[in-house]
Amino acid sequence: MTQTEHPSRVEDARPSRGGLLLLGGGAFGLLLAGLLLWWREGSLLFTDGLIATIVACF
Repeated sequence: MTQTEHPSRVEDARPSRGGLLLLGGGAFGLLLAGLLLWWREGSLLFTDGLIATIVACF
């Protein structure tokens, strides 16, 4: 007969620091890419492209 672990043991579910840094870096990179596109192409083209992308997702 084998003994299994008791199911009441709770694992630590906090996200790792590396994962949080990657998520933050990705969000910051997307923000910088958007600002660069806004600066280079103008607000009208950026807005039209953003709206078209959102519509394409649905």
